[in-house]
Amino acid sequence: MRRTRILATIGPASQSADVIAALLAAGVDAFRLNFSHGTHSEHAELCRRIREVSEAAGRDTTILQDLSGPKIRTGRLAGPMTLEAGSLLTIERGDFVGGSGRVSCSFEALFASVDAGDRLLIDDGRLELDVESVTADRITARVLAGGVLTSSKGINVPTATLRTSALTGKDRADLVAGIAMGVDMVAVSFVQSAQDLVDARQAAAEAGAPNIPLVAKIEKPQAIERIDEILEVANALMIARGDLGVEIPLEQVPAVQRRIVQMARHRGVPVILATQVLESMRTEPRPTRAEVTDAAHAVAERVDTIMLAGETAAGLYPVRAVQVLDSIIRETEKAHTGSERIVPQNAHWSAHSRALCEAAVALADSVGATAIVAMTRAGKTAHLLAAMRPSARILAVTPERSVAASFAVLWGVTPVVTNHRAIGAVRRYLLAGKYVSEGEVIVFVSAHSTLGHENINFVHVERV
Repeated sequence: MRRTRILATIGPASQSADVIAALLAAGVDAFRLNFSHGTHSEHAELCRRIREVSEAAGRDTTILQDLSGPKIRTGRLAGPMTLEAGSLLTIERGDFVGGSGRVSCSFEALFASVDAGDRLLIDDGRLELDVESVTADRITARVLAGGVLTSSKGINVPTATLRTSALTGKDRADLVAGIAMGVDMVAVSFVQSAQDLVDARQAAAEAGAPNIPLVAKIEKPQAIERIDEILEVANALMIARGDLGVEIPLEQVPAVQRRIVQMARHRGVPVILATQVLESMRTEPRPTRAEVTDAAHAVAERVDTIMLAGETAAGLYPVRAVQVLDSIIRETEKAHTGSERIVPQNAHWSAHSRALCEAAVALADSVGATAIVAMTRAGKTAHLLAAMRPSARILAVTPERSVAASFAVLWGVTPVVTNHRAIGAVRRYLLAGKYVSEGEVIVFVSAHSTLGHENINFVHVERV
């Protein structure tokens, strides 16, 4: 069984029912809808199609809505503009056609957020500028690294905290629409602090989904500095290496990635690794050796999920990309059968809950159990077990489909949706559904936050 999950982005190359079915068969565990593109009606149709195809395949599939966030862009240009090193560029508030060393930008918070001495990176860092002066409507910057600027290029501000929420007006409208169409999880882009997640949670509650899992996308240095507080409120993290690799020096990305993964595991928070994992497979049927090594290192670092973006959304080989990633993960997991056992220290779990899960993992190891069956309602026990990375697979039994959906990005967890709570009834359900086979040794664990009730805190081992 593959433990590391695969999240695939749906786009023009993969939106047909046939390709969605092929992606599921190739190993996709969850689908991502990128709300930076497309209309609400188009996304609603994709949701409906994914559900329909998944049901036909006998699968419950998770859909992640990825909000676009406060992306700063230059305005339109009359034509390509060459910026020479040492020259000045003026960025003015508005939405006009720029030219001759002058460009527009409609992102108002930019002008209130930067100061003289800040750096601006344009077009994924290809152009670098040093801010010399700022007024309420104009930024004057000196070009440090020049090149050709065209219309609507992204602006990154790594040295300043943007004085705006990670949730824009468009994001709020998209969130309402996404919840209405039935998405299972929501990714919040350009998170800078825990408050961004608090704001998103409030917006989700107002839209009727107070408990929908929120994924904090880590792509700004401010998020790295405040990772502790973000881990307190996020249901999962996504290390979005595209913008992150622009906002911080590229050579720092691998170490930052590893540190975030370790910190998240110690808190029991799942991590999704994203951006350019198999980028060359957008146009080629085989990845580069460097890409294979990068994906393998992510598996060895014990990330929960690896995401494919352009590879499946717009590439020539969407299904092949999933098949290749599936093979890389399986081979790497064979070679990394053991790792440091981490017991998360998080206020979400009581001391006896941690002790029960530790006991279940130790018992499974000592008796060679093939599965640990987590009896969970809210999913906390499954998250705790996954963070420990046991050798046995984890079967998370819950009556809540919304809770089961969050398990799709969780390392080593297979969701089992049933209202059965008694061990005997659950055992029969697992046998009937072929989750386990007769003769296997399995460990049951149930951990509740309180100690005042019978039959809710236990560890039980048996041969089925």
